[in-house]
Amino acid sequence: MSSKLVTLREAISLIPDGAKLAISGNMDMSPMALIREIVRAQKRQLYLVCVGAAAVNADLLIGAGAVSTVEFSQISMGEYGFALNFRRHCEIGSLSSLEHACPTLTAAIQAGAMGIPFIPVRGLLGTDYMKIRPDFQAITNPYPYEDDKQIAIVPAIQPDVAIFHGYKADTLGNVVAHPLQNNRLLAQASQLAIASVEEIVTPEELRKESGTWIPSMYLSAIVHAPRGAAPTSCPGRYEIDGEQIAIYMEAAASQAGFQAYLQQHIYEAQEEAIR
Repeated sequence: MSSKLVTLREAISLIPDGAKLAISGNMDMSPMALIREIVRAQKRQLYLVCVGAAAVNADLLIGAGAVSTVEFSQISMGEYGFALNFRRHCEIGSLSSLEHACPTLTAAIQAGAMGIPFIPVRGLLGTDYMKIRPDFQAITNPYPYEDDKQIAIVPAIQPDVAIFHGYKADTLGNVVAHPLQNNRLLAQASQLAIASVEEIVTPEELRKESGTWIPSMYLSAIVHAPRGAAPTSCPGRYEIDGEQIAIYMEAAASQAGFQAYLQQHIYEAQEEAIR
């Protein structure tokens, strides 16, 4: 565990420019401390994979100029409105985007974890996804059922690095994360996986925690980052910081406003993360 417990800066040093970076979370359990440190490190040309419906986690990285390509199923700020940086950069053509249906994105990560090059997904044939995603293909179904002569396949996703926020890690390097996110699958599919956590506890304490268990063998680095999901929520610990989200939304309405936000709330701010 001592080799895996690192500072924020040490964790982000594992992410090179141009990496295929996968993130989990939305308005709950986004790895915001890690994401803010990525912005501070001025990483560039990241290929961002949003596992699940993304929100401020993706929008912040895009607005900061860290992302050249994003692969996603949905990016929005939920009840707070549109993801304004994402929308603006798509509209001006500075961001390449690859859209998924939720099942195709999950299936692609599953294929990556299994080490296979593609995976079949039902429900795509006859939809516009087959038009906007030329890498989604239809093949002859070798095991047809009734009239099911063809089936769609999607390519596997194997991120270079995955980041997520969990509840707790133990001194052996295992992590417990939110049960409704696919963080264990994501860690399995990725070359490196970095987790920020609210607490470091003993193995005995971690075994009592409910949630998704992610074994140490799938993790490359762990950062002790209390409130590391804020301003998104950490269910059972703290709620969404609506005041901070409102400040973010006002700033993201313009490129100039967002640059001022980055200066005040990211570059000049300090994270309370410890070893």
